[in-house]
Amino acid sequence: VNLHRQTVDALGLGEDFWQAEVAPLLLKLENLLTGVSLVRELSLRTRDYLVSFGERLSVRVLAAWFRKEGVRAEALDAWQAGFISNGSNGSAEVLDSSYATIASILNAKLVEGILPIVTGFIAKDEKGIITTLGRGGSDLTATIIGAACGAEEIQVWKDVDGILTADPRIVKNARPVSTLTYEEASELAYFGAQVLHPRSMQPCIRYEVPVRVKNSYNPDAPGTIIVAKLEGSSRDRKS
Repeated sequence: VNLHRQTVDALGLGEDFWQAEVAPLLLKLENLLTGVSLVRELSLRTRDYLVSFGERLSVRVLAAWFRKEGVRAEALDAWQAGFISNGSNGSAEVLDSSYATIASILNAKLVEGILPIVTGFIAKDEKGIITTLGRGGSDLTATIIGAACGAEEIQVWKDVDGILTADPRIVKNARPVSTLTYEEASELAYFGAQVLHPRSMQPCIRYEVPVRVKNSYNPDAPGTIIVAKLEGSSRDRKS
């Protein structure tokens, strides 16, 4: 509560926003935690509901800040954006039928001049139960949105300058690779690269939408672009 209070105050979002959008979610979270404490049990279904609150609070704060800065933004929980999953709590898969719904909802918002701010990592199943998408779920949400909406490029922001030639914690002179194929990126992930989980690239592979990995702490760096096929020789794509 203190962290969110400090954030809302620091961004100057005001008491009305707090009472209307943050406080109700925090009350639900408090009630949930009280219930878990009383029954001394935490099922996968309850855990998914519990961990959904961080994303849901974050998008509301971010959308409010955009509105304060003059941008018409709207916070959407993933299910409000069309994300429907199967019922596998903890590692749910988004249904193929969701893609058309996601495109319809989000493209309509953009046509209206509204910037949708969508939660990552979560969805609801067909019974209306909150699920989480498992490892790589936030990146998967982004790539599903980009693929469904026909984006020219999907950007995933991390804390490194793209996908590197080696683990920078081990190899000091590791450098970013400018361009990779989906297959190469998936292979690197399989052998331990932790920048992108292979699951998150499946929508991009399916719809052939390029993915660019950028560094939040160094936004001027070009990052790594992941594409279906390379143009020219492998020599052309070295940094």
